[in-house]
Amino acid sequence: MESFTDLSAYLWHRLPLILLFVCGYFVYQLMAAARITDSFVSWSLKKSRGHASFLILYIIAASAALSSFIPNTITVLTLIPVLKKLDKDFAEQGATGMTTVLMCAVIYGAAIGGMGSMIGSPANAVLFAALDVFEIAGREQITFFNWFLWSIPLVVVFVLAAWGVAAGLGLPAAARGVTVQVDGLADGRSVGKRQQYGVRLFWFYILYWMAEAVLRQQLDGFANLSPLVSLGFAGVFLYLLFVRDAPESFVGKGPLLCPSDLVKSIPRRGLLFILALGVLFGVVHWFKLDERAVVLAGEMLQGDMTPMLLFFLTILSVIFLTEVLSNTAVVAAFFTIAFYAAQGHGMDPLYLMMGVGVASTCAFMTPIATTSNALAYGEMKGASLSLMLGLGCVLNIIGAVLMTGWLSWVLPLVY
Repeated sequence: MESFTDLSAYLWHRLPLILLFVCGYFVYQLMAAARITDSFVSWSLKKSRGHASFLILYIIAASAALSSFIPNTITVLTLIPVLKKLDKDFAEQGATGMTTVLMCAVIYGAAIGGMGSMIGSPANAVLFAALDVFEIAGREQITFFNWFLWSIPLVVVFVLAAWGVAAGLGLPAAARGVTVQVDGLADGRSVGKRQQYGVRLFWFYILYWMAEAVLRQQLDGFANLSPLVSLGFAGVFLYLLFVRDAPESFVGKGPLLCPSDLVKSIPRRGLLFILALGVLFGVVHWFKLDERAVVLAGEMLQGDMTPMLLFFLTILSVIFLTEVLSNTAVVAAFFTIAFYAAQGHGMDPLYLMMGVGVASTCAFMTPIATTSNALAYGEMKGASLSLMLGLGCVLNIIGAVLMTGWLSWVLPLVY
């Protein structure tokens, strides 16, 4: 009975965090229903004016922005029709070989966006569970608001680095200087009242959790009230989504979302690659290859080394392991490794464990790394695997350096 009481108290205490992730799931659904994603993609690509190099930049930036709030797979689904149209347009102008770099651009952006917000990646939910299990000091200071303080600069630099790799190393010579038509690439219909309603709900969600974070830090006693207040917010938010009639538009009238909107289909070819990915991970887990790989990586982190080197090797290990293994399995095991490794080297486990969580989103190299990678590779017929591996490997190493330098410096300042 006492254990049940303790569990209930823990769940009530963590209710705001639970509601943050639950409502975050509905946020991406409202963005799709209100066609916010389509309009954002259309607006972003028009900024490039159709120039090949700048198109790569805006594809990476747009997918990173979207993936900060919606699942990576949904981001890729949104952009795949656009990428196919661009690829065809470049080929018609004699600029062949754009398939791979376009595919890599959306993969890079989707992965980078996973670190952009607390709800950007499922690994973040696993991170908070691990922090609670190990009772890491300072975990209560991590909020929806202050996450942006360190994540936004990192995302911006990462986007520029990914652009440098994709456009600098992957852009075919024949495509340099080529301009394609970008008007009408995405469904950028004029913003109607229903879209405006969806945008207001999106900002209602964002501003509430930012305000909750600020009040939790600045107002004594608010932490005890936050579960009740957040429960009230969730009730109002879901009412506005599923019950209240949204303004009428070309899609009809009624609530912005209905239960059928929660189930989305994916393209057939991409689905086959995702199923193959699931089978592969199943086989790997059956033979316990994932456990052996993680144990081997953990052994490499033992011995005398500087905290900076430990940070770098940990992040690098996580990045490359997630290229061939399930990132959920990798982070679940590496949070434990990071905890004990940090203690053994006199480091604060909080920062190293957060580094593990962020690094797990950086799967730039292989089509089997994530479902979004598999979907993009499966749908972009003719993409070069060797070029994808080469560019992704370069970005993996650059990313490990960026994350080590930035996170090891900024996280102690924020938390």
